[in-house]
Amino acid sequence: MKYLTTLLLFSCVISCNALLLLGQQRGQPSENPPGKSNPVTDFMKSPLHFNLRTKTIGGKQFWTDLRIQEGWRIQQNIFTQHYRLLDPKDIRHEWGALNKCEATFNRFIRLGYIRPYKKRVIILLHGIIRARGSMDSMDKYLRERIAGSVLNMAYASTRDTLEHHAEALHNVLANIPAECDISFVCHSMGNLVVRRFFHRWQDSRITRVVMLAPPNQGSALGTMFHNYQLFETVWGISGQEITAGFEALKTKLAVPPCEFGIIAGVYSGKILQNNLLAGANDLVVTVEETKLPGARDFRSVATTHTRIMTNVEVQRLTTLFLQRGYFETATTRTPLK
Repeated sequence: MKYLTTLLLFSCVISCNALLLLGQQRGQPSENPPGKSNPVTDFMKSPLHFNLRTKTIGGKQFWTDLRIQEGWRIQQNIFTQHYRLLDPKDIRHEWGALNKCEATFNRFIRLGYIRPYKKRVIILLHGIIRARGSMDSMDKYLRERIAGSVLNMAYASTRDTLEHHAEALHNVLANIPAECDISFVCHSMGNLVVRRFFHRWQDSRITRVVMLAPPNQGSALGTMFHNYQLFETVWGISGQEITAGFEALKTKLAVPPCEFGIIAGVYSGKILQNNLLAGANDLVVTVEETKLPGARDFRSVATTHTRIMTNVEVQRLTTLFLQRGYFETATTRTPLK
């Protein structure tokens, strides 16, 4: 009898997930239009909707964080548009409508399972095609040296536009208390998400940004291949924006109104070479492409584009800038004008 019960339970779970995959069209509101029925939202509002705590892989290219606090996160699926609540171990505690996830999130705060934000908040943003796990080394380094809350944000980097990524970032910031001091550490396209955010919103809580290998002037390498089907499939919507569409995009990218520093990677090894790029580069972005007038400090470090955030020297310089507003000393700053 117990085996039959278990089988029925898992059959129900599989059916529920199948309904979600057949769910709402992108951009549709969570509530049903008058006189119309949606099987997904109907099920979410029914007494049959339940949550089975299950382990997830944390959200790769199909989930975007909308709220983060002490490792807990509310995410939205880029295709089905439904939401879920994960704990720091990526175990799902709630799913379905946003209000249900918010209610459970707030209840866990009241119960003390989710601790309050610290006064200092540092938000990490990964680059295109990557996941938030790529920033884990930087996350650990900063937690050990700066007293604050470190939020390692996930977003569906290839599956949506920079504008929507910026809107997700705005949602994350909206849940951080007004008295907090906020900084960013961003890799590659994550920097353009922040610049897209600043084009629409101003937030005086944001005091510093560290840009790691940012394609501030677009990506010449990506532009060479943007018409290839494989490139379009792998780099997705955002990839097209930062390559062939960069001329249109750059009018919507603001220079950060706070202190910001840039670290460019320079690869000089003999094992790998990228002869398609002119001048010093990290195999993906040239040093010149990383530059942005207004930077308070600029440094180049011997590393590649994909490994810059794990480089110990980069992590050291990042920590110094977050603490002091320069990479080494006030007198050795190299501002960009």
